[in-house]
Amino acid sequence: MNDIKLLVLDMDGTSYHKMGNIVESNIKPLQDAIKTGTKVAFVTGRPVLAKPNNLKAHNLAEENAILIGCNSGCIYDLNTQTVIKSNPIKSDQAKQLFEEVKNTETILWGYVDDLNTVVLSRKIKDVNNEECHWEGRFFDGEYLIYEDVKEKFDFNFFKILGFNGNYNLYNKFENEFKLNIATNDGKIAEINANGINKKFAIDWLSEYFKIPLDNIAAMGDGMNDLPMIEHAGIGVALKNSEPKIKEAAQIYIDKDNTEGAVAEFVNKYILNKAEEN
Repeated sequence: MNDIKLLVLDMDGTSYHKMGNIVESNIKPLQDAIKTGTKVAFVTGRPVLAKPNNLKAHNLAEENAILIGCNSGCIYDLNTQTVIKSNPIKSDQAKQLFEEVKNTETILWGYVDDLNTVVLSRKIKDVNNEECHWEGRFFDGEYLIYEDVKEKFDFNFFKILGFNGNYNLYNKFENEFKLNIATNDGKIAEINANGINKKFAIDWLSEYFKIPLDNIAAMGDGMNDLPMIEHAGIGVALKNSEPKIKEAAQIYIDKDNTEGAVAEFVNKYILNKAEEN
């Protein structure tokens, strides 16, 4: 196996608890990997400013502190606190989506590219959806309701989430509106601009760090991770990964995220190799 010069990690369900904080047992191995010269980058569906991300507090963002959020919709420098690459869904396309779900059970949650605003298809308090309420943990800014802003709808979105959807709707978004869709179950979907997914992140990081794809490992659990697992030189699945992730990966770690699957991978394939050399 090629030496790993860059490790790219998903957050929720991989290096982090679902909708929560980093799995504690992963912190020291990742810190040690960074000390050996291995680059570590996080590529997540989360917004970049979500409080549970907390990379700086764990000394995982000392140099080249790049966080790629919203499935590559937003590439952010944690040190300068600036967006260095934006790949949004444009307002005209986004408006079509919000119009499409009117009078349906589907809820849209759009992260605006100002980092401070979310547009919802309807009020959260009117929504009986647990995942939608959990998403609120990732955002502390201003919430707007589509009906209140549709006449002056000039928002671009890093990512739009769909809740209570279905495959027919998401297939329409993908095929007719030419958007990138990732869904594990057909109910919740992550919607990005065409061509914007975690594969984009791998290519961007490869160029940014001047590291060939063959020396990049990517680890993830959900369908939004599939493009990077397939594209990186070394794809890594864990116990709770979706079946298609396990099929695509070259390496399988027989632990789930909460058991420290990331720590297991880092110890075996990065730190042990460093000791051997």
